[in-house]
Amino acid sequence: MERIDQEEGGRRLEAFRQQRLQGDYVFEFQLEHKPRRARTVRYDGIMWGSWNEQGAVTRFKILPGDAEEGAATAPVEIIVQNGPKPSAWMRNDDSEEFSPVEGEALFEPLLPGLVYSVFDLQMPFIYWEEFIYQGPSLVGASRVAQEFLMIPPEGSESERQGIKGVRVSLDDTYNALWRVEVIDEDETVRSKFAVESIKKVQEQYIVKRITLIDYPSEDRTTFNVVDASVGLRLDEKLFDFPEEDVEAPASSVCCDRK
Repeated sequence: MERIDQEEGGRRLEAFRQQRLQGDYVFEFQLEHKPRRARTVRYDGIMWGSWNEQGAVTRFKILPGDAEEGAATAPVEIIVQNGPKPSAWMRNDDSEEFSPVEGEALFEPLLPGLVYSVFDLQMPFIYWEEFIYQGPSLVGASRVAQEFLMIPPEGSESERQGIKGVRVSLDDTYNALWRVEVIDEDETVRSKFAVESIKKVQEQYIVKRITLIDYPSEDRTTFNVVDASVGLRLDEKLFDFPEEDVEAPASSVCCDRK
């Protein structure tokens, strides 16, 4: 395993920030929440993705699926803007309008019991300027990754939440994301996000399966793409909230291909 230096690490991080699919995309997915001491609960969802001058922008719609009887049945919708100045909005069964997601709310579960939060979808740490290159490591039996400890900005909400850093593992050959570990102030791993499989769709590679583990509870949620379409042209207003409130298309079949 070859070790690079801090300068080369900076170049690789910047190249990773610029990566994108060709065209827009739509993924239909399923979330499988696997509590340590309870049955698996499944949620269906759709995500629409694009890029703008700030970075990646994504709209999610998550339906409760086979949640417990009496639980909320209306979908949750989230719009996430990534980049150096990330932002997010959400609406659920309690409101007709989107509201900003800020402060502590960024770290709350998207739905009761889920491991995923807006912070996990937004991944602001990708754009944190300060980082420490930690060296190469193995991912699985044979993949080599280069590891970077991203340091939260002073005074940021991540720092207030007790996050010391986020370890990001990028594939040494393709510079693709393999693993994310959130590190607490006491040096323990709070959560781990791991890519488990990728898939070729219409001549482009997408992430197919990801598992996010919350170590304090030992609960985990797996994100699994069940259908995908890439190389699309989506209406920019779909993501341009709060200036516009455009209903998302029902599925990938209604989107124009470039």
